[in-house]
Amino acid sequence: MRWTRVYLSMGSNIGNKYYYLLGGIFAISQLKKTKVTAVSRFYSTDPVGYLEQDEFLNCAIEIKTQLLPFELLRELQRIELKLKRERKLRWGPRTLDIDIISYGNLKLNNDDLILPHPRYKERNFVLIPLLDVIRDKSYIRSIIDYNDRSVRAEKKISLLISSCLVGKKTSYKGTASYNYIAAELLKDRFEFIETCPEVEGGLGIPRPSAERKGDKVVTIEGIDVTHEFQAGAGKALEKALKNNIKLALLKGKSPSCGIDTIYDGTFTKNMIPRNGITADELLLKGIDIIEVNKDEQ
Repeated sequence: MRWTRVYLSMGSNIGNKYYYLLGGIFAISQLKKTKVTAVSRFYSTDPVGYLEQDEFLNCAIEIKTQLLPFELLRELQRIELKLKRERKLRWGPRTLDIDIISYGNLKLNNDDLILPHPRYKERNFVLIPLLDVIRDKSYIRSIIDYNDRSVRAEKKISLLISSCLVGKKTSYKGTASYNYIAAELLKDRFEFIETCPEVEGGLGIPRPSAERKGDKVVTIEGIDVTHEFQAGAGKALEKALKNNIKLALLKGKSPSCGIDTIYDGTFTKNMIPRNGITADELLLKGIDIIEVNKDEQ
């Protein structure tokens, strides 16, 4: 089945807006037969329709997918729900809104889906981010309202990120856990503050695998490395607080950076609902975490 180029518009105006937008982007990247190929800059925009609400943070992404239009729509709606989208008021506040702007050259008029999106040409908060990622820039430039000042490019913010995700060979095996979206598509959109709590806590590269077991972290050889993991967590937290960071992109499943599920301490690849040591420290300080895994492309 052939790949189709699709453009999506995304917006959030509740809570940690970057958390919801980036969480949506990484969730989209995990869909079957789908690749995220470009991410726009991020823009703050005035609300439209219902004005008694916070301003939005918007972006656009390009994807390639083999999913059919209604399959894709269902998956995007599932991601919205997972990230706590509630449909209470038309044009009202939302944690995450994902609109399909175009699906290749397809034209479709259905009660559930109209392609291309029927109102995208009227919305600078769609057009301006779209200009960053779309191939046919001349047409988009011709329909942007340049007198409209309601869409403003955001300054780069700092994110804490696991070093292995951007290609540093800091994993316990002495390899990277490279993630294309983090390392390539987001590198110019944010100021990355890298961390590897295990190395910063005094452990070497490579090192024996370790798992969290009760209140301790032990290696596969039975050596207690809790102190090193706690020291590394403290250094990661120090970096986050120093740089006023509100969001971290961390390698999933590890005893330091894992969020929600980690290995259970038996070294049998069994997972349990728990966080890593560093993740716990960051969450206690109100820093949101998105789990990112090895190259999801």
